[in-house]
Amino acid sequence: MKDKIKVKEQDNFVLVSVDSAIYSLDSIYDAAYNFLDKAYIHLAGDPDGIVEVRLKAKEKMDKKNLKKLGNEFFNELINTGIRSRIAKDNKKIREYIVSTALIGASKDLQDQIRKEREGVNLNPLMDEDDDWEDDPLGIASSWEDKYEEDKNEKK
Repeated sequence: MKDKIKVKEQDNFVLVSVDSAIYSLDSIYDAAYNFLDKAYIHLAGDPDGIVEVRLKAKEKMDKKNLKKLGNEFFNELINTGIRSRIAKDNKKIREYIVSTALIGASKDLQDQIRKEREGVNLNPLMDEDDDWEDDPLGIASSWEDKYEEDKNEKK
């Protein structure tokens, strides 16, 4: 394959050719997404062959910076590819952790329902005699009610 990075300084963009046999299409999309703040992105080509990524810089750049932008895109391809691979490798571990947490939460919920049916007080800070409707500090009153009283007192 010839040049993977072609700089078009007069049009302020760099054309990056990516071999989809090396980098997955998902990695290309992920890398492109991470460049949305730096460039306008256009994808073209064959998803099973060479994908051409056109990065049009949002700010005017010289040839050196455009080439740097293209090289940074390749670095991001490596980064997203590695993250994708790690996610794939750790999929079963994540599923196990989530399922264990959900089963634990389910058991806690079942225990709570059983205790409520048995009449067990689940909130140790609240006595049986406490009335949840009591509001001695006036916290539950609305703003309008609170300041309506102040207006009436001033009159």
